[in-house]
Order: sequence, then C-alpha cells, then structure tokens
Amino acid sequence: MPASDIASAVDFVNRVNWFFETWDVASMIDAFLPDAVAYHFHGTIRGHAEIQHFFEHDYPYLIPGVSRNATNHIVDADEDGVEVRYQNLLVRYAAPQDASALGAGQVMHSDGEFPAIWLYSPMRDRLRRTADGWKISERYIGGSTTNRKLTPPDVSASAFAAFMPRREEL
Repeated sequence: MPASDIASAVDFVNRVNWFFETWDVASMIDAFLPDAVAYHFHGTIRGHAEIQHFFEHDYPYLIPGVSRNATNHIVDADEDGVEVRYQNLLVRYAAPQDASALGAGQVMHSDGEFPAIWLYSPMRDRLRRTADGWKISERYIGGSTTNRKLTPPDVSASAFAAFMPRREEL
C-alpha cells in the first residue's frame, strides 16, 4: 500500500474528528457513504438519514467542551479501500456551558476537574476512496469506557442546544 494512502487515511480520520468538534453536521454526514453503517454504543445506525438523526438527536452531549484525539493509527489494505484502527480519546476540557469561552480566546483555569479523559473508544473505520476522497463505509466503536463524573446529568439534545459550537467562533 502506498505511503500516500496511509497518510491520507490518517488525515481523513483526524479531519472527521475536527468536523465533530466544530459541529459541522453537513461535513460529518458527508464523511460517510450514503449506505454506511456505524456500530455505536448507542446502537446501529444505517445510511445518511439515520446518521443525521443520530447526530442531531443522540449525539449533542458529546460535543461542547469536548476535544477528540485519535491516537495510534494502524492502516491496512481492506478489500477495495483501507481499514484504519485507532483509539479515540474524548477529553472534556470544560463544562458544556463554559466551552465557548475557549472559542472566544479566553483561558480557563481548573482546580483539578478539567481537562480529563472522559471517554475511551477503540475505533475501526473501513474507508472507500471516492471521487471526493475517502468516505467511511463502516465505523465500529468498540467497548468504551467513560468517566461518569464528567457526564452531564441531562444528555438530551435540547439540554445542549445553546452550547453547541458555531463555526464563526472557531
């Protein structure tokens, strides 16, 4: 496999994490093939319509005040594409209601709670090359561990609407 395929696959995975951090839902959905499947600890999600619903209704609590850090990428050839295995660490750097302060260029100080690793997930993305570059055909999120102390008490989408990142703040 050419080194350029390995590098571009790792870059793609990292860019997808950035789409999540910046809450660029259109780019998040576009990162998946129309018939993609994601196996998530919230359930199995199939196709763009279900992926969009999942992102907008089940996923918002995983966004404000959280950075995504993909580590230890392993890229292997996989049928007509590549498979990227990595570990995704979600670091809670601020409470959701305080997260925009960093986007505004402010510095936060913590007495020990933040920043902290909130969620660990082993990941496996099966990627297919398209005319627009890599796309996710399957995403597997393995057995994950969370730090319950960092999980907000209300994880409903409505509880986070006011705290979601806005592109102009980034």
